[in-house]
Amino acid sequence: MAQSWSSETPRSETPTLNDENDTEFLKKCAAEFRWNDLSKDYVMDIGCGAEMGFSKALLKEYPKVSALVAVDKEPTVFLKAGPFDQRLHLCVGDIEERNSLKQYEGKISKVISKGTFHQIKDKELAFQNVYRLLKPGGEAAFLFCLECSFYRLLTSMLKVPKLKAMFQGIYIENLYPKEHGKQYYIDMLTKIGFQNVRASEELKRIPFSSDEQCRNYLFEIYKDEFRVQSEMVEEFKDEAFQICLSTSGRYLRKPYYRASNLNLCGVKPLESSDSKTEQT
Repeated sequence: MAQSWSSETPRSETPTLNDENDTEFLKKCAAEFRWNDLSKDYVMDIGCGAEMGFSKALLKEYPKVSALVAVDKEPTVFLKAGPFDQRLHLCVGDIEERNSLKQYEGKISKVISKGTFHQIKDKELAFQNVYRLLKPGGEAAFLFCLECSFYRLLTSMLKVPKLKAMFQGIYIENLYPKEHGKQYYIDMLTKIGFQNVRASEELKRIPFSSDEQCRNYLFEIYKDEFRVQSEMVEEFKDEAFQICLSTSGRYLRKPYYRASNLNLCGVKPLESSDSKTEQT
């Protein structure tokens, strides 16, 4: 019996969009699909990021893995990749651009993506490309954000004329549509051709250790998004913190980060002509 993907565990640590431990997510994938030693598997990590946390965790837990392709669309990600591992292949590619990964189509046993798909605009296209990458019988697992308190915070900050005038970043309207929940993505993967599609939502509440930690953290994540003069830093921290409290309140008497994450997985059928993906 595969372990449940539903949890709500408060933790006092610095929140991030990818707060779940890489090894923890890896173990969930392994339990869900009943992985063995992966010695015959070609695995792909989509959106590996500069730290390549999930890729490193997989190489450590599965030293016999046949090969692992770490994919990111930003070439700079691999500039500090660290010591070369012969099992690891680094690939600059965009899952929304089919041609950038076409060389791997039909060759991948397992596609994993953690903390990436909430940033993808055309998710259906991306899922279709994942389907094409998989061998018949191949498995795919995704973990991404459905709703995030920091997005609500930014939305509220941009309603303040002074802060809006300072904003120089990118804001995407309706980034997390309410109607795009668990069933929406189950239906999407099923339409593409995946079988045995499963999904669960999990709520994460992560308190900051103190008000001051929250103030400093908000400045760190937004200092490149807003033009903040040095003499305005403390005022900016205060305004961001007060808006954070007004939009999210407190949890365990502390300011906190809140996110709803989706765990989504499916299998490409053993007999597949890719007809569904070719029609789109």
